Amino acid sequence: MKLKSRGCNVYLIDDERFYLIDTGTNADLILKQVKELDGIIITHAHFDHFAAAYKVQKEFGCPVFAHRIDIPYLLGEKKFQYSGLLGLLAKIGERLFRAKPPEEVRDVDNLDIKAQIIHTPGHTPGSICILKEEKLYCGDLLRGRNGLDLSPKSFCSDYNQYLNSVKKIAELQFDVVMPGHGSAGSREHYDEILRKIILP
Repeated sequence: MKLKSRGCNVYLIDDERFYLIDTGTNADLILKQVKELDGIIITHAHFDHFAAAYKVQKEFGCPVFAHRIDIPYLLGEKKFQYSGLLGLLAKIGERLFRAKPPEEVRDVDNLDIKAQIIHTPGHTPGSICILKEEKLYCGDLLRGRNGLDLSPKSFCSDYNQYLNSVKKIAELQFDVVMPGHGSAGSREHYDEILRKIILP
């Protein structure tokens, strides 16, 4: 279920336990909609996807999960490098929000969930997608804008690696793409993007 959120799309999934996929930047908005929570899964450590995690975690006393490579970025021990005008805006946003890191972050490999966690590096080194049933929760691997679109190069830590991750997703079986920004897209939308990458 997609929640009302700010910063990015936030999804609540029911896996016999309740998990948030990302938190966005406004914890109060999330807390008005969620009454029970067992964990938070961060798709990647850009501030617009985790800035509300500290407050939500404190409210429910639940763990936060992320890929081990992104955990140092999530905890503020490492900083991302951005490029171009969009990258400059991202840096300004990080300074304005000064997101407080979660108190406890666990490696997503320790997550006990009936879903497939796929490492899709390139947007950040530890970006992940979550495949649950027919839905692919993809963070910023793709964006929902007039169907689906690629993430801007300025926001990617390694663009060639990022494009390889977009191609890697072709091996998975899914019907719906649930992106970190914009509206959901279909497998057909994803296939259109894939053709553009493979046959430019």
